[in-house]
Amino acid sequence: MSNISNGTDAPIMFKTGTVIFAQGKPSKYLYLVKSGEVRLMKFKGNSLSGIQVCGEREILNEVAILTGKPNELTAIAKTDVELVLVDQKDVISVIKNSPSWIPEIFETLCERLKHTQDMIEEHNLSGDKDPRLVITKDEEKKYIQALADFNAGQS
Repeated sequence: MSNISNGTDAPIMFKTGTVIFAQGKPSKYLYLVKSGEVRLMKFKGNSLSGIQVCGEREILNEVAILTGKPNELTAIAKTDVELVLVDQKDVISVIKNSPSWIPEIFETLCERLKHTQDMIEEHNLSGDKDPRLVITKDEEKKYIQALADFNAGQS
């Protein structure tokens, strides 16, 4: 595995409120959470909804990395978080060097995950069930500003 700082498994620190990756943008990394929490959100116009909170030993951005499609979610550090960044090229290399049926399994899993996410969103099943997903108006303003700053830096 590699990351952007030194090509090792050393985690990178993201401060609370930092945008890690943004909805609609291409992806370069798969993220492994070493410590802290990351909030996954979906922006709709000028509002957003909490989709999931990921913590230690969870992965982020797997669908975008495995499909090569832009991110469908935005990830923002809910707390200070340490992430190991795995370059997309490294992930794809491992998959290409695996038995021929492995990529088919990943493709199927990604399709099923996407379908499940769409169903959760369509039926509004996420926000009311987990209090960690509730986003206050102040948090929403901060996140929208953080995303605007992130997008401005990407230009």
